[in-house]
Amino acid sequence: MHIAPSFPNLSVLLIDPSPHYRRLIRTMLYQTQLNRIFEASDLSSAATTFLQKQPNIVILDWDIPDGGSVKCLAAIRSFKTSPFAKAPVLVMMERPDRRSVLQAAKLGAHEIITKPISPNNLWLHLSGIINMPRKYREANGKITLVPRAISNSMF
Repeated sequence: MHIAPSFPNLSVLLIDPSPHYRRLIRTMLYQTQLNRIFEASDLSSAATTFLQKQPNIVILDWDIPDGGSVKCLAAIRSFKTSPFAKAPVLVMMERPDRRSVLQAAKLGAHEIITKPISPNNLWLHLSGIINMPRKYREANGKITLVPRAISNSMF
């Protein structure tokens, strides 16, 4: 039996085109007492919700059609388009390849998690975002994260 950690008083913006996957992730988030969950299925609704609701954490599906996830993450990290450029972003990938992982990291993903996602794995990554905050660098109107070492053993 696994006991879910508790993350009360935080809000999450969940961006995924699949209603099924949003429901699964939402259920896992409820188990951690994350009850303020906002959902978006595309880039347009994600941008509107992000600006209106100002979530503490963003969970972003990397496989949004037409490069939507890349555009979304870049927009979050830009001072020109985002008043909350330091919002932590957890990226979900169905098929993480080296290029995608490096691109997401370069654009400012805090954590990268592989689908399908187990509750324990999601909680572990959320705990890392909350309890071990990353350092930021500001340059050219954008926020970047101070890099962490990426293990070559994962490829």
